Amino acid sequence: YTVGDDKTGPTDDVTSVVVSPDGRYVAAGSLDHNVRMWDVQTGTLLNTFEGHKDSVFSIAFSPDGKSLASGSLDKTIKLWDSSRTNRNRESTTLRGHKDFVLSVGFS
Repeated sequence: YTVGDDKTGPTDDVTSVVVSPDGRYVAAGSLDHNVRMWDVQTGTLLNTFEGHKDSVFSIAFSPDGKSLASGSLDKTIKLWDSSRTNRNRESTTLRGHKDFVLSVGFS
């Protein structure tokens, strides 16, 4: 099953893919600085999270699926509200990393 298409998909290489805890959504981070989230059943793009100033290398859903974290070569971690009603809503940016953020996760 293919999610996305040439119009809604990343414009550069994908670096990270994650499925939500309930299996309903798939998100992808890419070299185009964005994180996108699709509905697995319909393939519909639900959100494009924009805000990183460099490539996104890692993404992770929170255990409850309500938040999405992204780590970037811009040396930040961004936390996003992954609900469908809050399109592109960044809730927090964590700064102060001295180098690239290549991995994020929740516990």
